[in-house]
Amino acid sequence: MTISKSALDTYKLLKATATVAEDSLEGRIQHYRAHLKSEEKELRTYTQKAAADLLGCNNRTLKRRHDQGDFSHLDIRRGANGHYAYTLSNIHDMAEILGINAQNRNENDKLQVIIVNSLKGGCGKTTSLVNIAAALATTNIKRYRIGIIDLDPQGSSSSFFPPTEPDPITVGDLMRDCIEFDEGETQADVVSGSFLPTHIPNIRVLPSGMDDFYFEHETATQLNEGRDYSENRHYHKLLEKVIKPVENEFDIILVDTAPSLNFMFYNALMASTAMLIPVHPEAVDFDANNKFLKRLAEIYHTVAALGHEGWDFMQFLVTNYVKGNHSQRDIVKDIRSAFGRQVMSYPINHSSAITASSSSFNTIFDQKTSDSLASRESLIKSQENIKDVVDELEMLIRSNWNSTQCQLETA
Repeated sequence: MTISKSALDTYKLLKATATVAEDSLEGRIQHYRAHLKSEEKELRTYTQKAAADLLGCNNRTLKRRHDQGDFSHLDIRRGANGHYAYTLSNIHDMAEILGINAQNRNENDKLQVIIVNSLKGGCGKTTSLVNIAAALATTNIKRYRIGIIDLDPQGSSSSFFPPTEPDPITVGDLMRDCIEFDEGETQADVVSGSFLPTHIPNIRVLPSGMDDFYFEHETATQLNEGRDYSENRHYHKLLEKVIKPVENEFDIILVDTAPSLNFMFYNALMASTAMLIPVHPEAVDFDANNKFLKRLAEIYHTVAALGHEGWDFMQFLVTNYVKGNHSQRDIVKDIRSAFGRQVMSYPINHSSAITASSSSFNTIFDQKTSDSLASRESLIKSQENIKDVVDELEMLIRSNWNSTQCQLETA
């Protein structure tokens, strides 16, 4: 097969563009690393008051336990002012010493696998997911075991939790059976090791990579070859090869998807127990979302026919809401009128703190108010806003756990 001169010129242009893009990406990475205090990303530290608030006690109690030497074996450092600067890991260890039990799900409680999906780009899907995950992990002492699966080959979620390994195993590698096992190694061993620890205790992330796009091509090829579904189970790969082997290691898994109805999305549907749909309150976005919803039932029917057992909940989350914007206020009214209780009570408000944090691949819970590029007031308001959203989401999750249903009913 011969390639025309015009096609060859186009190929050369794309190769040159790829080089520029790679250099630009490397420059962004170097710029990002230049703002880190060490080679590894670090979570902010907590003051003694903040630690006491998180633990549900007071400064006097913590001081007394310090004086008794109860925390002397912990690596608790002091800041430049001489005061304690607690890491979240320190606080988790202190909770154990104080007899504050982690509130993980019981054996009979279902692992919650929540898809965050929208076909409309720019709706805040990834930003919402990473900030929700960070809030679940850092704003309470329950110590939920949280997993993030980045199903978008562009790796947006992965960028907020950069792996220390230069070439990590990706979700696509696991779904495509690209990994050679060492002697005696099991699928569960490999998958567990592929969920990488992050700078936030109790959050582990399974990254994606550009080669994960090949999953789409390989699945389409298998379908064209007319293979029986029982042979390759192309919609069950995420569930069976990735989630099932490690389901006992997590309480909540959040899945970030690409804005596309591809095979990865069908896999996310098959593995999911719930769905969260971000909606930006603009007319074009709302209309695009409604067009997606018109087809979602037909799309879901495919996985339902293959054994999916239904969602525990499906909620709409209004994102990037500008208070005082009359046009957006009217759109939100339309959303609530159309979908009622399926709309989360609190929107994620537009915030300069979220914008500033995201520009450096940070969640709003990563930084101290003194380190934030946004104002102290903006950061605190944004953190409180996300916490309100997470409190509601947490209630939805726990209402579907047998071990906590009675507590919620009597609360």
